[in-house]
Amino acid sequence: MSKSMNRVFLMGHIGHKPEMRTSKEGKPFARLRLATARYRGPDLPETTDWHSVFVYGNEADACVKYLEKGAMVFVEGNIRYWDNGEEDKNRYQQAITADQIRFITYSGRPSLENVDNSGLARNHNAVAHL
Repeated sequence: MSKSMNRVFLMGHIGHKPEMRTSKEGKPFARLRLATARYRGPDLPETTDWHSVFVYGNEADACVKYLEKGAMVFVEGNIRYWDNGEEDKNRYQQAITADQIRFITYSGRPSLENVDNSGLARNHNAVAHL
């Protein structure tokens, strides 16, 4: 068994309202464009990184139904790379395949912060305080 791991944890704001799409294999999914801030050091401005996140199953349905542009989400998943077959500078593409997604806000409005959409009972010690 390999001792390497492909695991990603991201928290950021979505750039547009998610839409349901269908893969070439006929599998429905939602695609999120997620913006995260990257610290570059003292006296340097933060930069914004944009990530493509693919969400499948019931979580995709929930994203489409409840999330709006500006909503903050926490994503856990893995990075996937593929060759799109074109001979240009963007030939190799990457995306995050979400295993879990948690809604921090639904639309970027502070009044809805820390909403738990997991549907699971949690004790106080298991909840991350953001």
